[in-house]
Amino acid sequence: MKVALIGAGPRGLLVLERLIAWQQQMSALPLTITLFDPYPIGGRVWRRDQAPQLIMNTAAQHITLFYDRTVQEPGPIMPGPSLAQWAVKEAATFLRSRGKSARPYLAEAATLGPNDYPSRALYGYYLAWFYAEMHRRKRPNVALVFKQTMVQAVSPDPFTVHTAAGAECFDAVVLALGTMPNSLTREQAAFTAFAKAHQRVYLPPSFPAEGDLSRLGPQDVVAMRGLGLSFFDYVSRLTEGRGGHFRNEQGQLTYQASGAEPHIIAGSRRGLPYHAKARNEKAPGEAWPPRFLTAQQLANWAASGPITGKQFFQGLKTEVGFVYYSLLLAQQHPEVDLPSFQADYMTDPAEALAALKLPAAELLDWTALTTPPQGDDPKAMLIYLAKDAAEAERGSKTGPLTSALEVLRDLRDTIRQVVDLGLLTDDEYLDFFLRWFNGTNDFLSIGPPVIRIEQLRALIAAGIVTIAPPQITIATAGTDFIVRSQAAEFERHATALIEARVPAPNAGAAQNPLMQQLLHDGLATLMELQLAGDRRFQSGAVLVDRHSAQLLDQKRRTQGKFFFWGVPTEGLNWLTTASPRPFSDDVNLRLANRIARQILD
Repeated sequence: MKVALIGAGPRGLLVLERLIAWQQQMSALPLTITLFDPYPIGGRVWRRDQAPQLIMNTAAQHITLFYDRTVQEPGPIMPGPSLAQWAVKEAATFLRSRGKSARPYLAEAATLGPNDYPSRALYGYYLAWFYAEMHRRKRPNVALVFKQTMVQAVSPDPFTVHTAAGAECFDAVVLALGTMPNSLTREQAAFTAFAKAHQRVYLPPSFPAEGDLSRLGPQDVVAMRGLGLSFFDYVSRLTEGRGGHFRNEQGQLTYQASGAEPHIIAGSRRGLPYHAKARNEKAPGEAWPPRFLTAQQLANWAASGPITGKQFFQGLKTEVGFVYYSLLLAQQHPEVDLPSFQADYMTDPAEALAALKLPAAELLDWTALTTPPQGDDPKAMLIYLAKDAAEAERGSKTGPLTSALEVLRDLRDTIRQVVDLGLLTDDEYLDFFLRWFNGTNDFLSIGPPVIRIEQLRALIAAGIVTIAPPQITIATAGTDFIVRSQAAEFERHATALIEARVPAPNAGAAQNPLMQQLLHDGLATLMELQLAGDRRFQSGAVLVDRHSAQLLDQKRRTQGKFFFWGVPTEGLNWLTTASPRPFSDDVNLRLANRIARQILD
């Protein structure tokens, strides 16, 4: 049997591991598995040649590629180390075997603790080791082939993979594509033309590790649109990457400039950087359980008909509040009978809170969580960031606020069920979930490690970074980009503009020849929402069978052993960029196992 895995990033490697495991249990049939990717093993995001200061936003012990006993899909288990365990046991030998380019990561691996945030390049080496480990574990009648090339097209009957080198037939094909660059919007094309005409720099949404920053120097003012994870990557490249240094002086970071940094003006609609990740205190598999959005509650909603986004979010806020007030009362109000309060809260949260008569400053204020300081006073932003960092340092099981926000991370599977069960109408799904909830959830729960917030505070204090007030707009005048805010009197001129975000998942606009071919030939189609008033909304999500991950064609039919999963399905599926977590019945491990079993069945 011949299987093609198109995409050699984490998802492609997950299916590879499952194929090897199932082949050992199910069949003595010879198996050839060919991986295709224009980038080395590990894929584009986890390239091993990127700057070492670019770090992940997940603790090392919470990253794995190995199937485990908690996965609620029957499958053979071939145990293996998490990233943290690999760094301790296998990394040194493997890194030394990879030559001179890998040696700088020996020190990082040797000192990497389970709750540290590894560099993305080190994760890339973990992925490369994993592929080598699959070579070691496979049966002799299994052949693994890696072709570092772009797949141009896939045709059916039989499945044929087309590359620049020719065509090859397969019995099954799995597309495990990641984030893909999109064609430019009208605004992005206009900014590109403006920058070219005036010898300025403009970077559209792309991968922060790759953007060409060589033309930017200390004479430049760089505008950045976006305050999420890509923003922190670009800032790191323009500061630490230019020879600057952070120092810890009396418990607070300060920044020693190298003189090669440009000035950075950054902003977003919300006007706040993503909340810092809590200092991790959780072991693998440890999570806050659902108490309100239980499987039974979801089943009741599914039976009674569609719910509103407000109903769903109220349930989620109640979950967050349970953890917040339980920790707050245990730490600051030992006189309160905590079990009694929790029982009352489970029955009527509002009444239970009212009976406590807590001061306003101790209440969980959702508006305050998402409201930036007024005006453009850097001192106010410094105070805000200091508070955010301090809360994060209290930990993911101890600090009331950051522990409560961890609930959004721990209940990801519950949130996925809301999507998969179709509990929201298409109008609610579009307006509430896709357009509001996704951004709010990212802001509250998918932020950077606390060190990034502390570094940002130091850079603001050093005059390197300015955070603009909310609702920024970008225009051009003369030879400059102009940064303004709709929420305050603010105007700055910039000589460069960076869109500090990765390309949005949008298969219809993707500049990927394979994606374009699949859509053009009707082998793939995009998800559509049926809105009120006979209106239809075409999303950018590739339509697949959610359970089997089989690709659906233009007539919404499955096509045999032709599978598609990952980032291009975002919108149909939810939060497709998350790394697999050990001992948590991870959705990525479940789906990889299901795909592999269907291929070999």
